[in-house]
Amino acid sequence: MRNEIENFIKWVNSNGLNSHISTHIDDILEMTHLDLSKKKIRELPESFHVLENLTVLKLSNNRLTKLPNCIGDFKYLKNLQCENNLLEEIPSSIGKLSKLLILNFNGNRLEKLPKEIYDLKSLTRLTLAANKIKKLDKDLEKLSKLLYFSLDTNELDELPDSFSTMHSLYYLDVSFNRLTNLPKSISNIEELQTLLLEGNQIDDLPSLESHDMLIKLDLSDNSLKSLDFNVSKLEDLKIFILDNNFLTTLPDEICQLSNLSQLSVSSNSLIKLPDNIGALQNLEELDIEDNNIKELPNSFSKLKKLKNLYLAENDGVERPEGMEFEYCDL
Repeated sequence: MRNEIENFIKWVNSNGLNSHISTHIDDILEMTHLDLSKKKIRELPESFHVLENLTVLKLSNNRLTKLPNCIGDFKYLKNLQCENNLLEEIPSSIGKLSKLLILNFNGNRLEKLPKEIYDLKSLTRLTLAANKIKKLDKDLEKLSKLLYFSLDTNELDELPDSFSTMHSLYYLDVSFNRLTNLPKSISNIEELQTLLLEGNQIDDLPSLESHDMLIKLDLSDNSLKSLDFNVSKLEDLKIFILDNNFLTTLPDEICQLSNLSQLSVSSNSLIKLPDNIGALQNLEELDIEDNNIKELPNSFSKLKKLKNLYLAENDGVERPEGMEFEYCDL
């Protein structure tokens, strides 16, 4: 052990990290938090495992191309931040981190995940955005304690049907992938509050009616021609974004979303708005730019809280008379 500590101290000194890491043996053995973000580090030594009591390790914004196998030795580690590096793979030993709650590998070069990552059953927050991940395993269902899961900007063309176990997941972001549909088990996530699906090729949705706690739903930049579920069931919804799809109508049920404050449906093929649009008493922002709408329904004047209105590039629609806005593009 003493040789390992000496090797670790040599690495600290050779990388000019003495001002960030104490080289006193007692301090090394007792250290629980270590932040080495933005230190231009290219490699971690296997002797790194002498920091056996770490609970928080931050390695973000460095130049790491790999992690040492000893990463699995940190049996007390709860928070591992390794964002914005050059990692192409994750060592399988990561599966030993049984106490890990937070894991961040955003902004690396990962194409796949080791199967051992699904053994991290204590994880509550997993962020893997801006990588090159092509596939997730069915064993994803083992991560049943997840609360926050970000996969945006990867190369996924499908998701495993593994979400039925994630009853407490409140945030799911799979934006900017290559998805054409979603697994049915998405409907089983009971406490979902944010669902971000922007920038895929989705043309068919599972029923989202069970998500009565959903606050934000982003379906923009997909291939949707209709919303084939009862939108009114999303009774807590505040932000609904549907830009850049192929919608020709909006369902009348959308007018029952009494908490809706932002509705954006720009760049679709809408020819009209629902007649009862005025029932959206809490609507503050409406974007219907770049559609085929000729006129607004009579109930539009009932939108008393509407502050921002985007109407440009339609089929002759005019700014409504007698209504004041903080911003209107006509």
